[in-house]
Amino acid sequence: MGKINVLDKFTAEKIAAGEVVERPASVIKELVENAIDAGATTVTVEIKDGGTTYMRVADNGSGMDKDDARTAFLRHATSKIKTDKDLEHIATLGFRGEALCSIAAVSRTELFTKQRTSDEGTHVVVEGGEEKLFESAGCPDGTTIIVKNLFFNTPARMKFLKKDSVEASAVTDVCNKQALSHPDVSIRLIRDGKDVLFSPGDNTLKNAVHSVYGRDIANSTASVDYTKNGIRVFGLTGKNNLSRPNRLMQVFFINGRFVVNKTLLAAVSEAYKNELMVGRFPVCILNVEMDPALVDVNVHPGKTEVKFASEQDVYEACYWAVKNALTEIAAPREVGILNNKEAFKMPITVKNAEQISFTKPKAEIKKSAFTPYTPPKETPKPKILTENQIREEVKGFDGKLPVREIEGVQRIKEEKIDISKEIQNAIEKAQATEKPDTVCDVKIIGQLFDTYILAEGDGEFFLMDQHAAHERIRYEEIRRSGYKTDTQLLLMPITVNLTPEEKTLALERSELLLSMGFQVEDFGTNSVVLRSLPSDCPFQEGEGLFIEILGVLAGGEPGEISAMLDKAIYTIACRSAIKAHQKLSLPELEKLYAQASSLEGITTCPHGRPITVKLTRYQIEKMFGRIV
Repeated sequence: MGKINVLDKFTAEKIAAGEVVERPASVIKELVENAIDAGATTVTVEIKDGGTTYMRVADNGSGMDKDDARTAFLRHATSKIKTDKDLEHIATLGFRGEALCSIAAVSRTELFTKQRTSDEGTHVVVEGGEEKLFESAGCPDGTTIIVKNLFFNTPARMKFLKKDSVEASAVTDVCNKQALSHPDVSIRLIRDGKDVLFSPGDNTLKNAVHSVYGRDIANSTASVDYTKNGIRVFGLTGKNNLSRPNRLMQVFFINGRFVVNKTLLAAVSEAYKNELMVGRFPVCILNVEMDPALVDVNVHPGKTEVKFASEQDVYEACYWAVKNALTEIAAPREVGILNNKEAFKMPITVKNAEQISFTKPKAEIKKSAFTPYTPPKETPKPKILTENQIREEVKGFDGKLPVREIEGVQRIKEEKIDISKEIQNAIEKAQATEKPDTVCDVKIIGQLFDTYILAEGDGEFFLMDQHAAHERIRYEEIRRSGYKTDTQLLLMPITVNLTPEEKTLALERSELLLSMGFQVEDFGTNSVVLRSLPSDCPFQEGEGLFIEILGVLAGGEPGEISAMLDKAIYTIACRSAIKAHQKLSLPELEKLYAQASSLEGITTCPHGRPITVKLTRYQIEKMFGRIV
């Protein structure tokens, strides 16, 4: 007897469903795309418990008649294509006819549908792939699909689902992308009874961006509309004062379909070359409109990967679209005025790469409570310092660390590794250090360019970068304390607009962020409120630093936990360290030099720049010709 078996219908359907339905977000994506293909102008999405127990997608599209309502649940049943030749020019979001069948195979699915010309609608119930009910019913025009208890009959798939908050965040991301790709469709998302998204559907992309990412980001974008070689690229791209620490807000669509494509990413990165700081990424929402015959979307089950007939034409169109938009808005950056909501230009003309962005006028910004190395008004004398005065002194370094080894990066999977345990291990490892002595055994000569410390000792001349030195001191100090830093409460809390992924991360990592100085509270749909900052962080840099830390914790590429925490704290250390062009007194210079010198075996800042350079007496005398 042969070993090869023909699988029964239900087993085959469950296997096929696994290619289409990975999580609740996959269900919502397929159903919303079907609604848009049906000509809907409003789509309402409701989920409970992250979508695992309840999902509802209602639209005002064309609806289906009785025959189609039953046929729609059959595998490969679709109204989008008829023959294989239609695959060469797909103009709809769906086309395979697998969505409803796959969803119904692993859940309890209800369908209510009615055409505008019909007097009554149709109600269909399918459970685990089997039809349980088929009847006429009264219902509004359009289609409503309710999905309950996803993966109830496939527990092996159920165990791979993440927490409800993570799954809900994925659903929110899907709805956000649909709102951005189809600004002519009003999309509403209800999560556990609360509205978290409502796009106006007025066919204005900037308004859709406002509803998804917030007013600040919408107002910091410029319009893009360019056509080359029959390929049109249109949408919005961020001005050069808008950037993020990761690529989460780089969104691309091909003929209204969300895609992930390296060609488009490379084109945008090249267009912004020399416009942004290293490690910062632009924000863009771009739609590429082209002949469907020149793009193949049938290469991935999720339809997020595509192939182009000519990668070069797409690259050039995207590159010049963004480049031209940036050229048109090239001008000195504006400074916002709080009183009259107007703006004025900087009084001098500077290059784009040298411009600085301000969100508030300097006169109205509360000065930081931390002013490193404040010189005494009189000759220094031993005295008892108040708490505020102590905070103004550079904190003494109390840890002696060997040269830190470069830790290998390895890919991690959330479902297999306990992140909290990994973080705790990293903290315990960082705390296992000893205390060094801080003694300055050189003569401090002075300060050069208000940036470098000049010192001599034992026939050698030293030049120390004060920012790099203090950054390393702060980094080692925070690291040894278990990635904790002092906190300053804010009289004026800071409201920060985030992406759904960033907000979920901020709330899930709230305890870790609090140890780093950020007290985070939920504040509406896509916003959080910062009640505190790291004690050394200037108020005006708080929002930017917080977003940057979230980017680090998100881990654009999964990596080793301690490396992620290290990057987070040296970001804080960099922002809170003494800056270049900051004048220091001689006692301050001596104290800073002594602390930096006590970092035995460490010669660079966390970013890898040297702290100190040295010239021997022999080298100096040879330069002056005293030694031949």
